[in-house]
Amino acid sequence: MMNYSRIKLSGRAFYHCVSRVVDRRIVFHADEKEVFRSILRKLETFTGVRVVTYCIMGNHFHLTF
Repeated sequence: MMNYSRIKLSGRAFYHCVSRVVDRRIVFHADEKEVFRSILRKLETFTGVRVVTYCIMGNHFHLTF
C-alpha cells in the first residue's frame, strides 16, 4: 500500500508544528533558547525549508513553515 499526502494543494502551503515537553517541565531558559534558534536557522539553511515564524517558550515551541 502506498502512502499519499492527506493535503492535496497546489502552490504555497504553511504548516504549524507544536512540540511540548513531558510533565510541563521548563527546559528552555535564555541560553537554551539561543541554542535552539541557532540550530533552527542552520536546519533552515540546510533543508531549504523557510521558517516563517516561531515562538519558543519555557516548555514548548511553535513553528510555522
